[in-house]
Amino acid sequence: PILLMLVFAIAEFGVLFGRWQTLSNAAREGARTAVVYRSPCDATTVTAEVKQRVKDYASPLGIALTDANISVSGVCGTSTSSSTVSVTKPYSFDVLPNIAGSVSPTIDLVGSSVMRNEGNG
Repeated sequence: PILLMLVFAIAEFGVLFGRWQTLSNAAREGARTAVVYRSPCDATTVTAEVKQRVKDYASPLGIALTDANISVSGVCGTSTSSSTVSVTKPYSFDVLPNIAGSVSPTIDLVGSSVMRNEGNG
């Protein structure tokens, strides 16, 4: 039983790490989308593009995100001061939901990325 429990723990950690890596990569893709130079820069349009890019990256890997899960700030920096763009998405991971559903804890995973916005606003 102890060996079986250890095997399940290793497998579950692998799934957990894969989900966290996906969230981090999706955040990086969203931040990169935000900092790509646009002239003129419209914050509403850029924010919508960032959120869509994050959702598009995460959805093939089984992570369904909504706009409410994605936080975007710092888009369209001004020429006098460089700004940063950060994208943060929380995700709750259920540990062994099909085996121990009544005692299954959740682990909150967050992927975030900050990039320097070099474009003019």
